Amino acid sequence: MAAAGIGRGGKSTLLPLVVTFVVAAALLHVSTTFIASRSLPQTAQLQQREHRLRRVSLAAGTGLVWPSPEAEAKFRKDGDIPLYPTHNWQDDMAAVVPASKKLDKAPVMIGVAADSGCGKSTFLRRILGALGTEVTDGHTAIGDMMTVICLDDYHINDRAGRKATGLTALDTKENDFELMNAQMAALKAGKAVYKPIYNHDTGFKDPPELIEPNKVMVVEGLHPIFDEGVRKTLDLGIYIDIVDEVKFAWKVARDVSERGWTEEQVMADIEKRKPDFAAYVDPQKAEADVILRYEPSDKGLPYLKVKLIQKKGGAFPPISLSKELKFDGEPGAILKTYEDEWYGSATTVIEMDGELDASKMGEQLAEIEASMGGLAGKSPTELAEAMETMKKAPGTLNGTGLFQTVIAMKVREVYEALTGLKA
Repeated sequence: MAAAGIGRGGKSTLLPLVVTFVVAAALLHVSTTFIASRSLPQTAQLQQREHRLRRVSLAAGTGLVWPSPEAEAKFRKDGDIPLYPTHNWQDDMAAVVPASKKLDKAPVMIGVAADSGCGKSTFLRRILGALGTEVTDGHTAIGDMMTVICLDDYHINDRAGRKATGLTALDTKENDFELMNAQMAALKAGKAVYKPIYNHDTGFKDPPELIEPNKVMVVEGLHPIFDEGVRKTLDLGIYIDIVDEVKFAWKVARDVSERGWTEEQVMADIEKRKPDFAAYVDPQKAEADVILRYEPSDKGLPYLKVKLIQKKGGAFPPISLSKELKFDGEPGAILKTYEDEWYGSATTVIEMDGELDASKMGEQLAEIEASMGGLAGKSPTELAEAMETMKKAPGTLNGTGLFQTVIAMKVREVYEALTGLKA
């Protein structure tokens, strides 16, 4: 991706004023501290000043935009892998390095493709529950069994850089697929990588971090199934599909309360992203092994109709529903199954419209679990017990919690089938 498809001449490469102010203020602090410490030996003063300048540089990102003459002057390669300087590479870093320890089996790679604000964090907690493991807090969630990589880290430019290029983070030209492909293949082969970091809090690219291979590598973000390079490393591809009406309702609930936006601003943001979402994110659902789709309930929003769309012959171990189930109440719930076609592929769909009765959740889940075949649970009641454990999580009463838990159990089944190990 030599120039990411953008011409050199038309865009400014200057740092935004806020970044310039941050750097200037920090440099002023460095200068005054340096003057105050003149009693130190000159060599120590210079080392102290160099250290502080380095900290200023790291805190403010790189100040570079790709493509630009300034960035291209610092461009280098690690073998055949391009290292864009906008990723804030440090001198001692390489894209791929030997792992600190050898895994007995190749990592099981799970791709989760979805737009922002679609409940991925709750979904990942359900996967952790099925695997019986935990992860530590940090930019990249890492545990003794599972690592979760966010592909936002492979944005070529930081927030200010994308303002300069005029491209969104959804556009593939703003994402470093060459590095992404090389590093996902390296992790699959049991090697370690220095993965870039996109800091969502500051909008800058922090220096890359060392990521070791793990038993399960979950690769989540906008584009894990888009490019063939990453896609062929995946053992299971999952797509979370949210129709516009539901997406708007969810984003209003989040952005109005958390960001102080108006409903009009939320709609404008969705409309602005639509062309790039349609071009670069949505097509991935044709390649996924299983799709979790959200539509408005037949009774209208805020109730949901959630579909588990299982591609026949894909990597997702299928489940079945032996009979249609109906639960009375307001809104009540109906579960049914049928055969369908999804982007030219034959599929089996299990659909849940509405919500369970919170006061009868246990008995209703027991009936659902007894009617499902192929769950591969550790016990006849694992599904119901897992949902009871997370009953305060969003979507527990509708198909969100049900099908997220099913998929989590299937991730474990895929892991055990590929490795011969028990989770």
